[in-house]
Amino acid sequence: MANTLTDTMNYMLPFCRYQAANVGVSGMPMIGIGNIVRNIVLAAPFTWRFNRNNVNLIGITQGQQDYTQKISDFGFLEKATANDNTTSWEFKDVKNNEALASSVTQARPMTISAFNDDPAGNITFRLSAVPDSAYTINLVYQKAPVQFTTVTDSWFPIPDSFSDVYNNLCLGYYMDSCQDSRAPQYIARGIAGLLSRAQGLSAMDKAIFAASYLNFNAQTMLEMMKTQQGQQAQAAR
Repeated sequence: MANTLTDTMNYMLPFCRYQAANVGVSGMPMIGIGNIVRNIVLAAPFTWRFNRNNVNLIGITQGQQDYTQKISDFGFLEKATANDNTTSWEFKDVKNNEALASSVTQARPMTISAFNDDPAGNITFRLSAVPDSAYTINLVYQKAPVQFTTVTDSWFPIPDSFSDVYNNLCLGYYMDSCQDSRAPQYIARGIAGLLSRAQGLSAMDKAIFAASYLNFNAQTMLEMMKTQQGQQAQAAR
């Protein structure tokens, strides 16, 4: 059974003189803190196997550049591939925020952009070049975070093995709201645990994320990640 926000709140109690973090209106601030932490874990630049999905883009026809499709759980694109029933290829560029200009040049599409969306979950994808034939295009994407509404909601799809990440981050943010001077150390522990699990990001990418997003010293974060990775390696033996 997946850990819930209540489990995290119970973990936090001894550190905060047993002051419950959901004493405000509608479970605040715990609900808000949990949503912030979940958004951090599931947002770019992080990609996770437990948060991945794929779908075929419907109706690819010759001469049409834009395609709108309802994908209710869409977060951001990771990869895209196309095939013409003879050969297949991976798109060279996948753009989540950068726009593609309109075009009339027809060729094999090699770039795709998540061009626009609406509140109903209809996503418009733009191809470049404009398809010169009918293709099957498969999109691999990370799902959007599901928001907490009650403290009994689970952390799913984030696995229980990430409990050190979200527990420490929630504790740190709650301490910060209480002006507790210990807050930065718990936030740093949570971020170090998150970055140590993030495959596909270089050490410099991880340091930049830590330094820019949380205003921590990059070298300090690198050292904390090395320590975290060492502890995980020992536990795996």
